Amino acid sequence: MSDLARMRQPSTLIGLFCVLGLCAIAIENLHFADSMLGTTYHRSQTIWIVVGLIGAGVTARLDMQFVRRVSPFVYALLVVLLFAVLFFGREINYSKRWLELGPANIQPSEFMKMSIALMLADWFDKKRSQTPWKLRQLLIPVLLIGMPVALINREPDLGTSVCVALIALGVLLYDGVQRRTLVMALCVALISVGLAWKFDVIRDYQKGRAETWWHAMQDDDKTPDTGQGGANRDNWQAEKALWAVGSGRVAGRGDDEARVSVLRHVPFVHTDFALACFAERWGLIGCIFLFGLYLGLVWWALHIADRAQERFDALLAIGIAGLVFWQFFINAGMVIGLLPVVGVTLPLLSYGGSSALTVLIGAGFLLNIALRRKAR
Repeated sequence: MSDLARMRQPSTLIGLFCVLGLCAIAIENLHFADSMLGTTYHRSQTIWIVVGLIGAGVTARLDMQFVRRVSPFVYALLVVLLFAVLFFGREINYSKRWLELGPANIQPSEFMKMSIALMLADWFDKKRSQTPWKLRQLLIPVLLIGMPVALINREPDLGTSVCVALIALGVLLYDGVQRRTLVMALCVALISVGLAWKFDVIRDYQKGRAETWWHAMQDDDKTPDTGQGGANRDNWQAEKALWAVGSGRVAGRGDDEARVSVLRHVPFVHTDFALACFAERWGLIGCIFLFGLYLGLVWWALHIADRAQERFDALLAIGIAGLVFWQFFINAGMVIGLLPVVGVTLPLLSYGGSSALTVLIGAGFLLNIALRRKAR
């Protein structure tokens, strides 16, 4: 079967439609946000998306054996860059997440999401086991996951560190672990979170966000203010975003009404709360369509994992599915108040060149696997 014939497969067409649809919505939504803010984020994001689509095309044609050979070097480079961020990174809103490279800022933690999926897929494929993995056999994967997670959390960027961990967990669970190992890992994770909270590994403002969210879920008027970052401010941000989502109702308010509505007071409508901007304008119907695009992209990745002939391909597809799903789930959850505000962007819809490149390169890998798949 030719590449063109494989491109016409229904699953591939659905996946590509979802990717291109999200890109188009992202540029249009940012253009509207710019019209309110007097900014030009949509222009630079358009450039990043075009570069990302070209990168996806290149990635779709790469020899995956070459990708596997260079993956450890890319991972090592990103770890070095994560160290560099802590010392030389650009600080915005109390976090150092970006390195300035000429006119562009790159965020190594975003690229680490893809790198960890590649590294784990390669490791589990080479060290294949006929039985579910035991805890003592997972020392190297735990170190591969733990180092970037710890470095990203030091920036601090709790949301991205959690995303990296969840992407890795998805690959691990897909490959199979003993039930005892899973229970022990969950216990260790809970104990680690408790110790991190007690000994201030989790920053005060991050604690404040969690506490504010908890009180809001309990319908409690307590809103502790932790100073740095301001939990009261976070509560105000989340409340304004929720009002914007609710005011969209079923069919949305349209651009003119949205410009003079509560949306004017929602912060970060081009990044963390891009969904609030979209929801007020397009309402429930628009959100159902948008969510369908994200879930369609995740379904494409899972479908590819199910049909892949190579174990590495299946594990990588699972990692990419997790990359898209967890960012979407966490961002949507925090915008509608079901999760605390943790600064996770919405894939493609939120402004950010590194994030857009990562997602589109992931789509390129999915297309690569789909084009190499033999017909069943």
